[in-house]
Amino acid sequence: MTAKTALIVLGMHRSGTSSVAGALVLAGGAPPKHLMPAAADNPKGFWESSAIADFNDRLLGLESSNWHDWRSIGGAEIKDKPHLLREGVDLLGQEFGDAATIVLKDPRICRLFPFWRGLLEQAGYAIVVVSPVRPPWEVAASLASRNEMNHLHAFRLWMRHVLDAERASRGLQRSFILWPAFLENWRTDFAALAQASRLSLDLSDANAARIDAHLTSELHRQSDVAPAPAQVLRVYRLLAEIAKHGDHPDTQQSLDTLRSTFNEGCDLFEDAPR
Repeated sequence: MTAKTALIVLGMHRSGTSSVAGALVLAGGAPPKHLMPAAADNPKGFWESSAIADFNDRLLGLESSNWHDWRSIGGAEIKDKPHLLREGVDLLGQEFGDAATIVLKDPRICRLFPFWRGLLEQAGYAIVVVSPVRPPWEVAASLASRNEMNHLHAFRLWMRHVLDAERASRGLQRSFILWPAFLENWRTDFAALAQASRLSLDLSDANAARIDAHLTSELHRQSDVAPAPAQVLRVYRLLAEIAKHGDHPDTQQSLDTLRSTFNEGCDLFEDAPR
């Protein structure tokens, strides 16, 4: 039986991953040793390892990609590479030691999850996926504000992250969370997560008060509704369906069809970021 659990916060940039990861740490999960420092756009912290983010940037670079690239990566340059797996396992040890339950968060993992899934299993972790789902028009507005990214670029980036992450995490214990509602109803989401995964989260009154103080309404910026392409809306509605009612083969098949169509559509663009 696996003695360790990895809580993977698997979500797109600007989708509430930091607030969810922080809440899981406050509920008893172990944070990484080298936390990325807070910033003006994320004053309560990113709750992710700067060392792991650097490692993931290097993995993407080996695939001729980067964090803001919305193209699919083949994975040939990082798949079945023993030296990369050893480096990743060592990095987990440096960041988390022997903690029984760790909180691992980096949006880049959405596109690298097949690699990370194998790495975590090799390191002896049971994997529990927590995927925050934020309306894509809010994500696009946040990226426009922080990175001056145009909305269509942001929508393509959102599609890549959520579609790849959903597909690669099938078969694992996973929980999709509607992030705007999570800010107020986190107790319900964490209770369901603990019951489904048999995790022992510390939701004592003292910890709950800390989580309440962490999950304030100021985290929810760029909340205006804006137009989004039809395919983006279809993907969002399907992810929301999973969040509300759980996995279903029909939903997964619909997401597979949209992912295939999106991959084909990406071939039309020559201006992908490199």
